[in-house]
Amino acid sequence: MRGISCQERNPYCVQIVTFASGERFPLLIDASTGAPRFQPTLYATTHLRARGRATETIHQALRSIIVLELTLGRLGVNLDRRMNEGRLLDRGEIDEIARGCSLPLESIVRESSGGSCASPSLRRGKGFERVRMATKTVPPQIDPSTAAIRIHYIRDYLKWLTANRLFSLSPRDGAYAALKVSADLVCGVLAELAPVSSKRHGVTDRKGFLQTEIDTILAVMDPASPTNPWKGEHIKARNFLIAKWLVALGIRRGELLNVRIDDIDFQTERVTIERRPDDARDPRPNQPRVKTRGRDLPIGSALAALTHEYVRTQRATQGNARKHGYLFVANGTGAPLSLPQVAAIFTDLRRSRPELPRNLMPHVLGRHSWNTRFSELADERKLSAELEKKVRSRAMGWSETSNTAATYTRRHVEREADELIRALYDR
Repeated sequence: MRGISCQERNPYCVQIVTFASGERFPLLIDASTGAPRFQPTLYATTHLRARGRATETIHQALRSIIVLELTLGRLGVNLDRRMNEGRLLDRGEIDEIARGCSLPLESIVRESSGGSCASPSLRRGKGFERVRMATKTVPPQIDPSTAAIRIHYIRDYLKWLTANRLFSLSPRDGAYAALKVSADLVCGVLAELAPVSSKRHGVTDRKGFLQTEIDTILAVMDPASPTNPWKGEHIKARNFLIAKWLVALGIRRGELLNVRIDDIDFQTERVTIERRPDDARDPRPNQPRVKTRGRDLPIGSALAALTHEYVRTQRATQGNARKHGYLFVANGTGAPLSLPQVAAIFTDLRRSRPELPRNLMPHVLGRHSWNTRFSELADERKLSAELEKKVRSRAMGWSETSNTAATYTRRHVEREADELIRALYDR
């Protein structure tokens, strides 16, 4: 199981089930019964899965619906009854949903429980004004782009719910036209309330680390370092090797966890980043995926030797590691390492070493930093813009026609511009 935990008073959670074919499918579960919620499950299967949406996309949509369910429960809104009456939501309720989309889930759960273990369904007698008074304190907010994603999926879910109800009504039914107008208004207002990401101005882009910063991070993670925060030879060696792979290849953490030992040719010092969607051999409910194209990459003699040493001396001693081929394994059990476990490595590192960058995450250390360093090398080698784009796209697994490479080129241009502006000011 992966996703939102059915704990800490949260009446809902997302579980991922694995079909015999190997396909992973998320379900929104009612914690009190252990059964899937009917409407969200129907939406996920007939609307999202039928359109070929990835597991993580469906998972994200269901997480957004949890925000909607918790907020409606707190406000005492029954959507089925509302749609029978030919209406959906009023403006105050829409504002509350949008506000909830900007809050951490823990805050939404706390508001919904009202300081007790009662589920939202037990609190439906609470009036809207009393709810507003009870939630006047302002909790911390999440990233605006995440809030926008939540609103997007809530709008999509409400549109789907309304369309299904309209199909069950006759166009001559008085509730038909009223519900259609109400749904259009609600979805329009939600769209207006969605935060506009500041990424268009390049303000929130997570820039990669410079080589000096990478050296500092690796020095802390070195197994021989007295500042290494972990205990145990295997954990130290594995975490250091993970960082080295991310820095050297710029791969995503899903690609990293998808690497099997037989993907590595230690003689030629190369690795194949292989796409294995819905692999039935992978025991992890939330299978790490290769989102871009598969590709063959050089790993170099030093990294190849370090990896071989880890496989031979550390990985082999961990539980059931010999029963599967995945390179990175959990400490003790030897099970394939999961996505949350990799994220936890860097969370622990930041907490134990506050002097390290606050944005120290796998994606920044790997993908963003690789592209920052590649831009510098491309300048040194005086690569043409076209060749730089082709090389970058091949290494990252993008098609040559993809515009994704321009994102990292822009970041490099911004940094160069900053340096030139400072130099002009100094002069």
